[in-house]
Amino acid sequence: MSSDTIADIITSIRNADMYRKSVVRVASTNISQSIVKILFTRGFYRKREKTSRKQQRFFGFNPTT
Repeated sequence: MSSDTIADIITSIRNADMYRKSVVRVASTNISQSIVKILFTRGFYRKREKTSRKQQRFFGFNPTT
């Protein structure tokens, strides 16, 4: 069974927007890093940072308002 990383990232962003979350967290992979970088340079998000918890790495980013 395979997973669709891009769809997971888009779903995380959509769910965070729907529930008015101030931070979106997605798993840190090469694909997600590239997508977050593109969204950041295009102005969709104003802050991004890598975090880790229990040996799992995440990207956190804040939507622009």
